[in-house]
Amino acid sequence: MTPSPAEPIFFGRRERSCFGWLHRAAGASSIGVVVCNPFGYEAVCSHRSLRHLAETIARAGIPALRFDYDGTGDSAGDDRDPDRLAAWVESTRAAVRTLRTLAGVERVWLVGVRLGVLIAALAASDGNPEGIAGLVAIAPVVSGKAYLRELGLLQMALGLGDPPPGAATIEEGAQEALGFVITRDTKQAISRTDLTKLEPFRGAAGRPFDVLVLDRDDLPTADKWVARLTEQGISSASRRMSGYVEMMLDPHKVVSPRSIIAAATEWLSARREENAAPGSGSGEAPRTEAVFGDVIERPVFVDETRRTFGILSAPTGKASGRAVLLLNAGAIHRIGANRLYVRLARRWAALGHHVLRMDLAGIGDSPERPGEPENVVYHRNALEDVGAAVTFLRRAYGMKDIRTAGLCAGAYHAFKTASVDPNVRGFVAINPLAYGARPEGDVMFPVAKVSAEAKRYQKSAFELQKWKKLARGQVNVRVLTEIITRHAVARLKTRARDLSRRAGMPWKHDFIAELDRLTERNVEQRFIFANDDPGQSLLEEQGSAALRKLQKRGALTIEVIDGPDHTFTPLWSHEPLMNLLTAAISGSSAQRS
Repeated sequence: MTPSPAEPIFFGRRERSCFGWLHRAAGASSIGVVVCNPFGYEAVCSHRSLRHLAETIARAGIPALRFDYDGTGDSAGDDRDPDRLAAWVESTRAAVRTLRTLAGVERVWLVGVRLGVLIAALAASDGNPEGIAGLVAIAPVVSGKAYLRELGLLQMALGLGDPPPGAATIEEGAQEALGFVITRDTKQAISRTDLTKLEPFRGAAGRPFDVLVLDRDDLPTADKWVARLTEQGISSASRRMSGYVEMMLDPHKVVSPRSIIAAATEWLSARREENAAPGSGSGEAPRTEAVFGDVIERPVFVDETRRTFGILSAPTGKASGRAVLLLNAGAIHRIGANRLYVRLARRWAALGHHVLRMDLAGIGDSPERPGEPENVVYHRNALEDVGAAVTFLRRAYGMKDIRTAGLCAGAYHAFKTASVDPNVRGFVAINPLAYGARPEGDVMFPVAKVSAEAKRYQKSAFELQKWKKLARGQVNVRVLTEIITRHAVARLKTRARDLSRRAGMPWKHDFIAELDRLTERNVEQRFIFANDDPGQSLLEEQGSAALRKLQKRGALTIEVIDGPDHTFTPLWSHEPLMNLLTAAISGSSAQRS
């Protein structure tokens, strides 16, 4: 039997609601599973893999709940709030209670990944108040202190520059962690935690507590913990497996770890008892909305097939009549890079706007179309998904002033939707990497990278040191030749498009002609770049003099923030970006005559 589609729910304290997905099994089950995320960027990367894990467990006849801890993902709060580790532990215990209530299960196992293992272990410690039955630990963080040190090294490896003078800094003692922050008190709490030093786990209802460790095969970390579990008399099994590294690649490159998912599901399925009677659920309906101060949020499906998913943030008070669509930043699910979309949506909703952060088909929690691959960031049907969301906002909420916004691929879709949909009144494109035809195929030499690299090589041509490197064979001549050739071809195409446009015969994918048509429709057009982002060079190159004319007329705005990388990873850059975006979204320049 096929399980029912997963249900988006809110649970926990109403003033601090957590968001999750309930994956019901097709038949009755006496056991269930709660999935515990890793932290920060690892949670972003592993999101799709953990969705597949929960779906696989549900297909095996075991209901599962995956969720976002307090202050993470789509849940209430922020990673800057105090006592995060304690809040995450309580979120996990609340998820266990929720699964029992809604799915009617008696015994619950936790499945954790990385820091999620440490959080799950803490949730089952201190006498195991929720009666958790056991734990599946995937690539566990055993030592909190070692984990923080690892995050520090990864942050240094990014090579981000120093913040500009006057930029906001994080609190003293806090730690920046790949676009997220670990506050001082949370850092201290994590640092004090070591799984090898926890008291022995207690089983529930007189049954033994059991643990399965699925460690990394390249850099195993759990040997001492497994030995300690054995000393404590805890039933445990351990395997080293491949797949973790591929699960933690950048979101558009992630490969779900089938072997890890299969091993976890097989072990959990063996915990089912053939003759055990399933528990009885409360019968109460799951909560489908949450209030965060002046903002109410609801999970929604924008199409008739209930395939395209998003979360709508709306004001609890007077509405402005304006709606904003936040479109996936590459393959990152709807929370956006560094969870910026959640913060933006709630900020804008508090100002009176309706904001929908959505997942295009095949990304995040919107399944791929039948017969189509998942995780394609420039999908051929992406504009159809965005168009469905525009229609949804107009029909369900009466929105007539709709804006689109997004980062990277989301910027491209925001611009293209405004170009083809007459109901869109403005767009904000953040670090787009394409402007004309839908990108496809070559990932080694994307057009924006070619433009930026060619610009860099032109500067290098006047540096003696660079010529010495070339003479010593320290420059990849094949790549250099490829970039120069592609750049020359691109420049010729740009000139040909300019001539065709002036002759009144624009090309099918003429970017400037699209901007001209948007100007005629009085659509507000705004581009925001991190300085020296590849898309900035491409825009200047493809736009040339025509772009400057549009700027002089006030038809188009280009703004630049010095210092951050493509996805605005540095914490100091978040507020300047959000301030620019808020001014763009809440401004009234689109109403000009």
